[in-house]
Amino acid sequence: MDSPRLSRRHFLQASAVTAIATGLGGCWPNQGTSQIQFLNQSIPTQLINQFKRQFPQNNALNFKAIATLKDSFTQLETWHNPPPPSKNPMSQLPLVAANNSPPAQLITLGDQWLSQAIPNQLLQPFDPNRMPQWSALLPRWQLLGQRNAQGMPAQSGQIWGIPYRWGTVMMVYRKADFKRLGWQPEDWSDLWRPELRQQIALVNDPREVIGLTLKKLGYSYNLTNPQTVSTLPTALKELQRQVKFFSTKYYLQALLNKDVWLAVGWSNEIVPLLKTHAELAAVIPASGASLWADLWGMPASATAIDPTYEWLNFSFQSDSLKQMALFSNGLPIPDQTVPLEGLLPHLPSTSPLGVSPALFNRCEFLAPLPPSSQADYDTLWQAMRTS
Repeated sequence: MDSPRLSRRHFLQASAVTAIATGLGGCWPNQGTSQIQFLNQSIPTQLINQFKRQFPQNNALNFKAIATLKDSFTQLETWHNPPPPSKNPMSQLPLVAANNSPPAQLITLGDQWLSQAIPNQLLQPFDPNRMPQWSALLPRWQLLGQRNAQGMPAQSGQIWGIPYRWGTVMMVYRKADFKRLGWQPEDWSDLWRPELRQQIALVNDPREVIGLTLKKLGYSYNLTNPQTVSTLPTALKELQRQVKFFSTKYYLQALLNKDVWLAVGWSNEIVPLLKTHAELAAVIPASGASLWADLWGMPASATAIDPTYEWLNFSFQSDSLKQMALFSNGLPIPDQTVPLEGLLPHLPSTSPLGVSPALFNRCEFLAPLPPSSQADYDTLWQAMRTS
């Protein structure tokens, strides 16, 4: 069974990563170049090419696509604690040696990974004086990257992450099956309808599953004392009976195989599927869903060079934000100059990511939990899965 922790985005193809990296000027950095490592498909190639044309003096800045957020975190750990030199002559081959490349200037992290990267000293903070666009971000987005030394969100904290893309958890379903039922899914409460028993696939993630149940009951995803909600254990047991599959890796495969009628997962994995499978439709639950974000992090041993900040400032320009809306499977970060409603017209007309400001306000990022609260969630999860 796949791991339930920090498990967003396992549905990526390594071959696509290689193709993108090659198209952006080579899979591996040349000696003397600086590197930006970004999550595959999270940055439009059009935007990178435009940056290279606009700042030709920064052509030594090499962009490399990486497969998963877990790979990013593992790379950070390797840079922080490099392995001892190998005596194996195979380690001198180019492809093997590339795995021991110098730290990148920037690397993509998911918002939930910051709480591990910061206290483990894998990152260094950004300089806000070199990012004039930072002050234009709305407080909700600033707080996503501002953390204290323990990795907890803090308004007075340093800037450890620069958000550049976000999305939601969604319900994706087979249209024909629901046409026979005579209704379409609209909110989390629909998951408990008796006609969907054993017709649902959920990600194997306690925060997501318990969180959507709390949302259905009228509470926050980030409730720190879930044991006080008397109706929660019963609701979780009822949901357990509805679900046929819990899997972070294969929940969409179950839907495509017609093993289930509905699945719950992350928008960056679901939206590309809708483009090639007309039999599917997706919806963001009306009461609000959890949010995820990709952020730029600066490795602890990186050198804060000027091209790094030139890229950060370039990618936050209004035209760059609109390209993100058009060509990425996520949503760009709105700010005071280009608010959320100003980005929506630039989405493809078929996109299910038309998040209205009202719906967005009902959605929540998953905040780090104190250890006592995490223990409560673990207990609830165990009781649900063994019921």
